[in-house]
Amino acid sequence: MAKIPDKQGIFFELDGVLVASPDLGPNNEMKLLPRSFEALGKIDPERFRIFIATSRHDIAFGQRKEREFTRFCEVLVERLRADGIPIAKIYSCPYHPKGKGRFRRESVFRKPGPGIFKMAQQEFDLNLHRCWMIGHTTLDVLAAQRAEVGTILVRTGQGGQDAQYPVESHFVEDDLWEAISRINQFEHALRV
Repeated sequence: MAKIPDKQGIFFELDGVLVASPDLGPNNEMKLLPRSFEALGKIDPERFRIFIATSRHDIAFGQRKEREFTRFCEVLVERLRADGIPIAKIYSCPYHPKGKGRFRRESVFRKPGPGIFKMAQQEFDLNLHRCWMIGHTTLDVLAAQRAEVGTILVRTGQGGQDAQYPVESHFVEDDLWEAISRINQFEHALRV
Protein backbone atom coordinates (compact mmCIF):
# COMPACT_ATOMS: atom_id res chain seq x y z
CA MET A 1 0.00 0.00 0.00
CA ALA A 2 1.34 3.42 -0.93
CA LYS A 3 2.15 5.81 1.87
CA ILE A 4 -0.05 8.90 1.99
CA PRO A 5 2.26 11.91 1.70
CA ASP A 6 2.17 14.37 4.58
CA LYS A 7 4.53 16.87 3.06
CA GLN A 8 3.13 20.36 3.07
CA GLY A 9 3.70 23.38 0.90
CA ILE A 10 2.86 27.05 0.87
CA PHE A 11 2.32 28.51 -2.58
CA PHE A 12 2.02 32.20 -3.21
CA GLU A 13 1.53 34.50 -6.15
CA LEU A 14 4.45 36.80 -6.80
CA ASP A 15 2.90 40.11 -7.96
CA GLY A 16 0.53 41.67 -5.45
CA VAL A 17 1.56 39.30 -2.65
CA LEU A 18 5.35 39.47 -2.31
CA VAL A 19 6.31 42.28 -4.70
CA ALA A 20 4.53 45.19 -6.36
CA SER A 21 5.92 44.08 -9.73
CA PRO A 22 8.68 41.73 -10.92
CA ASP A 23 11.05 44.48 -12.00
CA LEU A 24 14.67 44.99 -11.01
CA GLY A 25 16.13 48.43 -10.44
CA PRO A 26 19.63 49.42 -11.65
CA ASN A 27 21.24 47.78 -8.58
CA ASN A 28 18.89 44.77 -8.54
CA GLU A 29 16.53 46.43 -6.08
CA MET A 30 12.99 45.06 -5.87
CA LYS A 31 9.65 46.70 -5.14
CA LEU A 32 8.77 44.58 -2.12
CA LEU A 33 5.43 44.85 -0.41
CA PRO A 34 5.68 45.83 3.28
CA ARG A 35 6.62 42.95 5.62
CA SER A 36 6.61 40.43 2.76
CA PHE A 37 10.20 39.15 3.11
CA GLU A 38 9.84 39.08 6.88
CA ALA A 39 6.65 37.04 6.48
CA LEU A 40 8.46 34.32 4.54
CA GLY A 41 10.95 34.10 7.40
CA LYS A 42 8.07 33.00 9.66
CA ILE A 43 7.55 29.80 7.64
CA ASP A 44 9.01 26.69 9.25
CA PRO A 45 11.06 25.09 6.43
CA GLU A 46 11.00 21.77 8.31
CA ARG A 47 7.21 21.70 7.94
CA PHE A 48 6.58 23.54 4.66
CA ARG A 49 8.21 23.77 1.28
CA ILE A 50 7.83 27.22 -0.25
CA PHE A 51 6.66 27.69 -3.85
CA ILE A 52 5.86 30.60 -6.12
CA ALA A 53 2.88 29.88 -8.38
CA THR A 54 2.30 32.51 -11.05
CA SER A 55 0.62 32.87 -14.43
CA ARG A 56 2.54 35.39 -16.52
CA HIS A 57 0.02 37.15 -18.73
CA ASP A 58 2.54 39.96 -19.11
CA ILE A 59 4.91 37.58 -20.92
CA ALA A 60 2.10 35.99 -22.97
CA PHE A 61 1.01 39.39 -24.30
CA GLY A 62 4.50 40.79 -24.86
CA GLN A 63 4.47 43.32 -22.01
CA ARG A 64 7.51 41.70 -20.36
CA LYS A 65 10.34 39.66 -21.83
CA GLU A 66 10.69 36.11 -20.53
CA ARG A 67 14.42 36.61 -19.87
CA GLU A 68 13.71 39.71 -17.73
CA PHE A 69 11.32 37.67 -15.59
CA THR A 70 13.83 34.81 -15.36
CA ARG A 71 16.52 37.24 -14.21
CA PHE A 72 14.17 38.71 -11.60
CA CYS A 73 13.46 35.20 -10.27
CA GLU A 74 17.17 34.37 -10.06
CA VAL A 75 17.88 37.52 -8.02
CA LEU A 76 14.82 36.90 -5.82
CA VAL A 77 15.76 33.28 -5.04
CA GLU A 78 19.35 34.26 -4.26
CA ARG A 79 18.24 37.07 -1.98
CA LEU A 80 15.80 34.82 -0.14
CA ARG A 81 18.41 32.06 0.17
CA ALA A 82 20.84 34.59 1.70
CA ASP A 83 18.15 35.30 4.32
CA GLY A 84 17.74 31.58 5.02
CA ILE A 85 14.46 31.25 3.10
CA PRO A 86 14.61 28.33 0.66
CA ILE A 87 12.28 28.52 -2.35
CA ALA A 88 11.66 24.92 -3.44
CA LYS A 89 10.58 25.95 -6.94
CA ILE A 90 9.05 28.74 -8.97
CA TYR A 91 6.19 27.55 -11.15
CA SER A 92 5.31 30.07 -13.82
CA CYS A 93 3.17 29.79 -16.91
CA PRO A 94 3.88 32.29 -19.73
CA TYR A 95 1.14 30.91 -22.01
CA HIS A 96 -2.33 32.22 -22.78
CA PRO A 97 -4.76 31.09 -25.52
CA LYS A 98 -4.87 34.68 -26.82
CA GLY A 99 -1.18 35.45 -26.25
CA LYS A 100 1.35 36.52 -28.87
CA GLY A 101 3.70 34.37 -30.91
CA ARG A 102 5.00 31.23 -29.26
CA PHE A 103 3.16 32.15 -26.05
CA ARG A 104 -0.23 31.81 -27.75
CA ARG A 105 -1.46 28.44 -26.58
CA GLU A 106 -3.45 26.74 -23.90
CA SER A 107 -1.60 25.23 -20.95
CA VAL A 108 -2.71 23.07 -18.04
CA PHE A 109 -0.34 25.14 -15.89
CA ARG A 110 -2.16 28.42 -16.51
CA LYS A 111 -4.43 29.49 -13.68
CA PRO A 112 -7.29 28.94 -13.02
CA GLY A 113 -6.26 25.40 -13.93
CA PRO A 114 -4.75 23.32 -11.10
CA GLY A 115 -1.74 22.15 -13.14
CA ILE A 116 0.89 24.01 -11.11
CA PHE A 117 -0.30 22.37 -7.91
CA LYS A 118 -0.58 18.91 -9.47
CA MET A 119 2.97 19.18 -10.85
CA ALA A 120 4.30 20.20 -7.43
CA GLN A 121 2.42 17.29 -5.89
CA GLN A 122 4.19 14.88 -8.24
CA GLU A 123 7.61 16.47 -7.97
CA PHE A 124 7.66 16.96 -4.20
CA ASP A 125 5.26 14.23 -2.98
CA LEU A 126 2.96 16.84 -1.45
CA ASN A 127 -0.34 16.21 0.27
CA LEU A 128 -2.32 18.99 -1.43
CA HIS A 129 -5.03 18.80 1.23
CA ARG A 130 -2.37 20.03 3.70
CA CYS A 131 -1.05 22.82 1.45
CA TRP A 132 -1.95 26.49 1.14
CA MET A 133 -2.15 29.09 -1.61
CA ILE A 134 -1.82 32.79 -0.81
CA GLY A 135 -3.07 34.98 -3.64
CA HIS A 136 -4.56 38.35 -4.39
CA THR A 137 -7.02 37.49 -7.18
CA THR A 138 -10.05 35.27 -7.62
CA LEU A 139 -7.98 33.50 -10.28
CA ASP A 140 -5.48 32.44 -7.58
CA VAL A 141 -8.27 31.23 -5.31
CA LEU A 142 -10.09 29.25 -8.02
CA ALA A 143 -6.90 27.51 -9.19
CA ALA A 144 -6.12 26.43 -5.62
CA GLN A 145 -9.70 25.31 -4.98
CA ARG A 146 -9.58 23.13 -8.08
CA ALA A 147 -6.50 21.43 -6.61
CA GLU A 148 -8.18 21.17 -3.18
CA VAL A 149 -5.56 23.42 -1.60
CA GLY A 150 -6.38 25.76 1.30
CA THR A 151 -6.79 29.37 0.19
CA ILE A 152 -5.96 32.75 1.66
CA LEU A 153 -6.80 35.93 -0.22
CA VAL A 154 -4.73 38.96 0.74
CA ARG A 155 -5.91 42.56 0.47
CA THR A 156 -2.67 43.68 -1.18
CA GLY A 157 -2.36 43.80 -4.97
CA GLN A 158 -5.82 43.44 -6.44
CA GLY A 159 -7.19 42.24 -3.10
CA GLY A 160 -9.79 40.04 -4.80
CA GLN A 161 -11.34 43.05 -6.53
CA ASP A 162 -10.72 41.55 -9.97
CA ALA A 163 -14.14 39.85 -9.64
CA GLN A 164 -13.21 37.44 -12.44
CA TYR A 165 -14.63 34.39 -10.67
CA PRO A 166 -17.36 34.02 -8.01
CA VAL A 167 -15.24 32.29 -5.36
CA GLU A 168 -14.62 32.63 -1.65
CA SER A 169 -11.31 31.85 -0.04
CA HIS A 170 -10.96 30.02 3.27
CA PHE A 171 -9.49 33.15 4.85
CA VAL A 172 -8.97 36.81 3.92
CA GLU A 173 -5.99 38.62 5.46
CA ASP A 174 -4.44 42.07 5.11
CA ASP A 175 -1.09 40.93 3.68
CA LEU A 176 1.41 38.10 3.40
CA TRP A 177 2.53 38.61 7.01
CA GLU A 178 -1.02 38.09 8.31
CA ALA A 179 -1.58 35.17 5.92
CA ILE A 180 1.49 33.32 7.22
CA SER A 181 0.40 34.09 10.79
CA ARG A 182 -3.01 32.56 9.99
CA ILE A 183 -1.41 29.41 8.57
CA ASN A 184 0.85 29.08 11.62
CA GLN A 185 -2.15 29.48 13.96
CA PHE A 186 -4.19 26.97 11.98
CA GLU A 187 -1.39 24.40 11.91
CA HIS A 188 -0.66 24.89 15.62
CA ALA A 189 -4.34 24.27 16.43
CA LEU A 190 -4.24 21.00 14.45
CA ARG A 191 -1.26 19.77 16.47
CA VAL A 192 -2.69 20.62 19.91
